[in-house]
Amino acid sequence: MHYNALVDPSPEKLAEFIEWLSFQTVAALKSAAGDSQALQQVIHDYFLQATTAKLAIEDIENNLGVNEPCIMDLAELSDEDEEIVITAFEKFTNE
Repeated sequence: MHYNALVDPSPEKLAEFIEWLSFQTVAALKSAAGDSQALQQVIHDYFLQATTAKLAIEDIENNLGVNEPCIMDLAELSDEDEEIVITAFEKFTNE
């Protein structure tokens, strides 16, 4: 799904994009469970899609692990996999 928050800031379009991105990311994380490199790739893809859509970094972070329900909760990751996801996300936000 193509979306740009700067071009179409409507709450409806933003919610639609976040729902789509969350669904895609949850499915990918579930498939990647137990595979460190695959989990890191999923987070890279999530971060790239979110930043390409011009979402604020706070929104990207909140959707991944703060908002209820957040992507990590919905993916039902193990504690070890959650640590991999968090580390990967921190790496991408610092680059």
